[in-house]
Amino acid sequence: MPKDTAYPVRLAAVLISISLVVLGLYLLQDLLILLSFSMILAMLVLPVCTWLESKGIARALAISLCLLIMFAFIGLLLLLLVGQIAEFASDWPMFIRKAEKWVAGLQSFLSHNLNISRKKQMVEMSNQTINVLKNSGDIITTTFGTVIHGVTTLIIVPIFVFFFLYYRQFFADFLARVFPTTNREVLHGIMQKTGTVVQSYLVGLLAVMLIVSLLCIAGFWWIGVDYFMFFGCLTGILLLIPYIGIWIGACLPIILTLGSLGPNYALGVIAWVAAVQFVEANFITPLVIGSKVSINPMVAMLALLAGEMIWGIPGLILALPLTAILKVIFDHVPALEAYGFLLGEAPKRSKRE
Repeated sequence: MPKDTAYPVRLAAVLISISLVVLGLYLLQDLLILLSFSMILAMLVLPVCTWLESKGIARALAISLCLLIMFAFIGLLLLLLVGQIAEFASDWPMFIRKAEKWVAGLQSFLSHNLNISRKKQMVEMSNQTINVLKNSGDIITTTFGTVIHGVTTLIIVPIFVFFFLYYRQFFADFLARVFPTTNREVLHGIMQKTGTVVQSYLVGLLAVMLIVSLLCIAGFWWIGVDYFMFFGCLTGILLLIPYIGIWIGACLPIILTLGSLGPNYALGVIAWVAAVQFVEANFITPLVIGSKVSINPMVAMLALLAGEMIWGIPGLILALPLTAILKVIFDHVPALEAYGFLLGEAPKRSKRE
């Protein structure tokens, strides 16, 4: 748009463009989420694939080996979790009996201290049960659809990862044709920097997940939580979802501890998880990831909120790496350099003389 265009016209064009982009992100969310996950995973395994190719292995075979290693790692992790889940399921009746005793104690407390009769409690419980049964069809349909969608995604993502890695030079040539006035070296630097930032972020995230898992395992074992290994690993894995993931993972051990050991132990689990999250957010993550993804906290929070509003839980997972990619692009494009500065960390304030 020419520079002499009136400011209201330019502002309207920018606002309309942003609205169309957000609308497109929302309407095409299934496809874009699939492509985003595939692109980020491709960036993660790219160094291994490049190293295998440098040893004389054909590109297709090198990519296949990388995918097999990734599947083996995920399969081993799932195997460990499935074993813990099976053992946990075998003891489920015991937890139910303990929970029934705790519920009976809670009913007695409400009856004696708050003058809520047992009959009124049972009527309210029956009403809630009837409401759940009325909506059971929708719940089952939604759950079945979610499972089918997840399985389909697990099948399709590796295929797109393969294509991204196999045709990476083709995509580089395509970008060179889209931006013919941009120096090839500058364009190559942008792509290389983007891959480095995403790889560093993902490796750092895996390290943070491992540290948090070990801390949760140690804390749950000390408190006396059953299956502390499983719940600690689950809590660490759900750090994929920033901020709320650790509490989603902690919900089940809190509930089970409340029913089996009592309120004091459940409060101990809550306090330990809160302490772990405080240490993770203020010390572990800034130390491990902070220097690799230089995004200021306010922008990170806005990106997470926008990602959740547009794409839901997948948007929370993808928000930070995609924002880091945008920052790299903005930093290398002179016309967008100011926006890259806005996304980055604020310079440290110096004391006035």
